Amino acid sequence: MFSKKNENLDEPFQTWYCIGIMTDHGLEDEEYDALSKRICDSLQNVKVISDLIRVEWDREKLKSLNERFQQPAYTDPCYIINEFIPEDIKKERKLLEKNNKWKRLFGFLSPMEYIVAETKAAHDFDKSLFYTDDVDQVIEYILANS
Repeated sequence: MFSKKNENLDEPFQTWYCIGIMTDHGLEDEEYDALSKRICDSLQNVKVISDLIRVEWDREKLKSLNERFQQPAYTDPCYIINEFIPEDIKKERKLLEKNNKWKRLFGFLSPMEYIVAETKAAHDFDKSLFYTDDVDQVIEYILANS
């Protein structure tokens, strides 16, 4: 799942964030809706909230994420905060189209392929700002850094 809020990104000095909610097997729709509503009701500068499934991500990236934030083990769910950088998402879309020229030319690139590429760009673990297993700490972190 991948949701975007419709705010304008042109506000100067406004930092926008992406929040990844990572679980072993994905969230149920009701769980995702409740968590994203709780976050969106508390924060105005969250652009993307994604449901990330742990097994779909590279093991080395996950390991480096845990080591970087000194987490002893994977928790379920855990929350990963990244800054929303539109240029990174545009680059990833262009890379997808470049690597799949023929699919793009004939219109066979599916919206799902774009969503996967955008999600990977928005949640680049090498650029993660915060990692926790507590949704309240997510809200506190973003409020403190806004």
